[in-house]
Amino acid sequence: MDQVSFFVAFFAALFAIANPIGNIPFFIMYTANATSTRIRQAIAILLGPIIFATILLCMFFGSSVLSFFGISLPAFQIAGAIILFTIAMSMISGTHTERVNKATSSDSGKTPWQAAEAFIPTILVPLVIPIYVGAATITVSVLYGQKAIAGGFLIDAVGVVAIICLMIIVCNLASGVIMRVLGPQGLEIVVRVFGIILLGIAVQMFAEGAGDMVANYIHSNLSVNS
Repeated sequence: MDQVSFFVAFFAALFAIANPIGNIPFFIMYTANATSTRIRQAIAILLGPIIFATILLCMFFGSSVLSFFGISLPAFQIAGAIILFTIAMSMISGTHTERVNKATSSDSGKTPWQAAEAFIPTILVPLVIPIYVGAATITVSVLYGQKAIAGGFLIDAVGVVAIICLMIIVCNLASGVIMRVLGPQGLEIVVRVFGIILLGIAVQMFAEGAGDMVANYIHSNLSVNS
């Protein structure tokens, strides 16, 4: 694989999984209770480096960390699916919005950046993990990280991750316009609709993780018996 092919393939795969455009509604939902547009913009900007660092860590250390704790990727995928399932059910019922509102800290006396820094820890799970950086992202990152090391494409790999994170920042910055168009009632409808979509994603993740786990179990047993 040459340099251009690596860049295009990694970019296409990571863009499809990180889904900067499709994940805008989730960013809107988790930042809906930020008290000002400037705070929401600061959150969008700060999330970019966090996602960037998380993907790079997964790229170079994800497989080792999971192996150290004895966790397979299918098991991690199932765990992420369970998290998404519980969140999706609360989104559909409307209780998730209430919890997000209660969890929001006061922004009085803080600059937008200070308020954003205080807000981000409340949304790291599940917005960063596993929505932006889930099992599929880890798998792709580990795979292309190994290819980058073997082929000498480290700068290209880091460049792809940086571009994707910049796209995530730009898309999330545009969420303010979308929120003004939707209004509170429209936002609540979007939350419930995307709760159903998230439920489908959770079921799909669980099914794929369980299928891979069963396949790995069968393969390991056949290898031992042979």
